[in-house]
Amino acid sequence: MNAVSHLKLGLATAGVILFGYGVRVESNWMRWTGIGFLAAAAIMRFWRRNAPPRDEHDGPSGRSRL
Repeated sequence: MNAVSHLKLGLATAGVILFGYGVRVESNWMRWTGIGFLAAAAIMRFWRRNAPPRDEHDGPSGRSRL
């Protein structure tokens, strides 16, 4: 797992814990904070790094085959 996967897993775990504890102690701000952490983890699910554009003559290694 890379660093971004660890971050997503940590945000989701913290969100579930905060939400569950917020429900238990009846704390609205803690519930909403947990929901926010879960939303951030869900949004990061669709976030990708930009890959550099490849030339049509490049091989799998990124070097020109000519």
